[in-house]
Amino acid sequence: MASYAGSGVAPGIVKGPAYLYAKVSFSVEKKTIQDRDVKVELEKFERAVQRSERDLKKIIALTRDKVGSESAVIFEAQLLMLRDDALYDTVVEAISSNHVVAEYAVSSVMSKHRQMMEGSDSEYLRERANDLLDVQERLVRHLRRGHILSDIPTQTVVIAENLTAADIILFSRKGILGCATDFGGATSHVSIMARSLGVPAVVGMHDITEHVETGQTVIVDGAKGEVIVAPTEAEEQAYAAKRTRFERLLVEDRALVPLPSQTLDGHQINLEANIELREELPLLSEYGADGIGLFRTEMLLLMESRLLVSEEEQYELYRDVVKAAAPGYTTFRMLDLGGDKMLPMGHREQNPFLGWRGIRVLLDKPDILVPQLRAILRAARHGPTRLLLPMVTSRDEIRVFRQQLVKVHAELEAEGIPCTSDIPLGIMIEVPAAALQADSLAREVDFFSIGTNDLTQYVLAVDRGNDLVAGLFDELHPAVLRLIRHTVRAAHRQDIPVGLCGELATNLQAVPVLVGLGVTSLSASPVYLPSMKRIIRSMNMEEGEEVAERALRSEDVRDTHAFLAAWLSEHGCGLDY
Repeated sequence: MASYAGSGVAPGIVKGPAYLYAKVSFSVEKKTIQDRDVKVELEKFERAVQRSERDLKKIIALTRDKVGSESAVIFEAQLLMLRDDALYDTVVEAISSNHVVAEYAVSSVMSKHRQMMEGSDSEYLRERANDLLDVQERLVRHLRRGHILSDIPTQTVVIAENLTAADIILFSRKGILGCATDFGGATSHVSIMARSLGVPAVVGMHDITEHVETGQTVIVDGAKGEVIVAPTEAEEQAYAAKRTRFERLLVEDRALVPLPSQTLDGHQINLEANIELREELPLLSEYGADGIGLFRTEMLLLMESRLLVSEEEQYELYRDVVKAAAPGYTTFRMLDLGGDKMLPMGHREQNPFLGWRGIRVLLDKPDILVPQLRAILRAARHGPTRLLLPMVTSRDEIRVFRQQLVKVHAELEAEGIPCTSDIPLGIMIEVPAAALQADSLAREVDFFSIGTNDLTQYVLAVDRGNDLVAGLFDELHPAVLRLIRHTVRAAHRQDIPVGLCGELATNLQAVPVLVGLGVTSLSASPVYLPSMKRIIRSMNMEEGEEVAERALRSEDVRDTHAFLAAWLSEHGCGLDY
């Protein structure tokens, strides 16, 4: 038996055989394509290169930190290989001229180079051949991520170096029990998706793939952040009892679903769902959501792996979403590309989190913006709908967007296409500049939605996807809470609703703080809503204000966590199952 620690990012306890996804090998067949498909294959190749670059950069940073810079050289060499002209350009040429699929072009080009290196008189080149093989396998793994599901057995625990949100979606459809990864953070998209789909997960384990073999029995505790490999009989019994307690707590929470989300003194706090996929819509009624506080529209585009998704495809999805959420609101966040959500147009930046993303992309790319606006305005006929703009930093961005909104509505009416024009417009408060300008921006919009994932990383200068600094990322840091308070007060002065849709809402310790700060709605993965309601129904507003004030005054966020844990226990909402 051995126990390994990481970050628990999706609650639940599971036991089952491990499946080591990180070490899957692929056989690649030659497949030809038509002229019209060349562009698609080139885009797939570029995306695979970008994903591989991100993987290797994380590995390099971790290696430097744990074992020194000299040991990171091998991965730095692999990183350079990805963009080496002799490899990259040759793969592009093979796809374009030979009309073959990207994975075959990668395998054939790199295999030829590897054979030459292996036959070289130079010992250095012979050693680099293994590096090239690693690069080849990494690229093919990313290219094949949607075509290898038949290899993954059901009822297993997936162990991997890294996973994507799309991987979690696909794996959940295969019926996996849970997952554990070497890399990743609590607010990464893979973690958010695991929570949304109820897949117990532990991330940021550094080297779990080195300690697990396919077929070994493992226990994953997605709340504590622990993976036990080859557990003893006593450990299995202990975790079985813990799982029983957890399941009993779930039953108790489910009893709260039909009850109102009100404090003891009658303050209503709407509890809404963060949704990404059509498959999640049944969870709205199952967990008692008051509506959809955040529908992440970019997932459709990313899952389709296409630059553009047609207006009609978007309309059909949005219509179904609006109908499912009615009579509650559906809040559609406009396509939020960039940062850690790879841009399908293959645009590369040195610092994507501070670059071309969110509203900046939308205003620059009418071919992306206009079809989405048309689809949403059409879908809004089927139920209450709101629009949410991501990454706003100035009043001018809102005004330019409104002009586009008016123009698109006029075009639909001129074409005789049924649509709705009276849609509330809100903005994400996820950049310090927006929070600090909240009074001015509140006069331009109908509501605020605070996105604490990005707001926290910008305030604390901590990359939320970098497990080397994961310990510094804390959304209950007083600096973050002060910006939230400033934003809430500005919204109240303009009499507009202010919600919070960041993953902070899923941190149950934060719920009394957010209620006390005056947030009027909380939006989270549906599975968390009953637990959040349990806390809200156990407190009054005055208590919340006292808790919030103490957290704001805290000089050590660790004290805040200890205080909140004790407070929850006193109110019968303790998290230790």
